Amino acid sequence: MKNTLHFSRRFAHFHDDMPAFHAGYLVLTFLVASLFNLGAFALLIAAHMALDFVKYREHHNYSLHDTFEGMIRESLIDITLLFVAIVFSVYLHHSVVGVASLSGLVRAEVTLVRAAALLVPKMKILHHFLKVVSHLHHYMQQTQKQISKGWGQLDKLCFLFVGISVFLIVFASAITGTDQSTINWVLMEEMIPWNI
Repeated sequence: MKNTLHFSRRFAHFHDDMPAFHAGYLVLTFLVASLFNLGAFALLIAAHMALDFVKYREHHNYSLHDTFEGMIRESLIDITLLFVAIVFSVYLHHSVVGVASLSGLVRAEVTLVRAAALLVPKMKILHHFLKVVSHLHHYMQQTQKQISKGWGQLDKLCFLFVGISVFLIVFASAITGTDQSTINWVLMEEMIPWNI
């Protein structure tokens, strides 16, 4: 028992220096990102934002306006990645008319592009969430320094991408020539978290 405790303590102190730990972490992140749909990652973002609400409102006593701004600033990149991934999931889905009529080889390539386009945002969102959870005490002490000082260029770019993504999702049926019920089905398939 003493050796196990000693090994656990040593692992906790030196795991960042172990290449095998990083490789295992990357493989597990890849597997989780592959298994779950975008709805599960939307829940992770919601949980992160709920934690931010507690951090800014209760822990640091920010005003309600500054609390919501802090929540948006903390999760803006994740939200942007989620919306971009939703666009890719709709426009590259095999049920969309333009993709369904392609030959088998081209359709397989589109499926691989779609998988990669969804996997990258999922891995980034999961990695960010795990980083927050693994360093929770430190995370709760840090606040955004830019609150009430205006939005930066990266923030504006993220808002632009979210706006374009929302436009593309809302008008997906008209743009792709696909029936709205098919678009709704693709969105439901991708956004209901328990659809694995």
